[in-house]
Amino acid sequence: MRIKRTSASEAPDINLIPLIDVLLVIVIFLVVSTTFMQPSQLEVDLPGTQSAKEDDTPPEALRIRIGRDGNYALGSQGILNETQLRRELSKVISAGSAREEKRAIVEADAAATHQSVVVVMDMLASLGVARVSIATAGGRAK
Repeated sequence: MRIKRTSASEAPDINLIPLIDVLLVIVIFLVVSTTFMQPSQLEVDLPGTQSAKEDDTPPEALRIRIGRDGNYALGSQGILNETQLRRELSKVISAGSAREEKRAIVEADAAATHQSVVVVMDMLASLGVARVSIATAGGRAK
């Protein structure tokens, strides 16, 4: 049996296949263990109700969140001000088909001002949204 001796000037070989295998296992683990939900960045404490109904709102309805500090969020988008919300709403509504009925759900924090809710409802009315629901903690829309 012969042992190959390497000289000082010859660099040793590095086998990359085990390294690639370990990295692929790590990537697969991360993909499997990651959740793909995008929680809203705006936390909202919804007010409660006495009579709770089931949520029968279709998933294609726009969800607008209003924080206690007057900030807004549209769907999974981050915190928006009033001007940004109006621009994003008009983009989303104009991208939809003209035949389908436009619906929206307003999820306002219990400590949010009445004015901020009225501003959102006025925006939706001016953009032609036919049905607006107010979300509550007991039932999601009333």
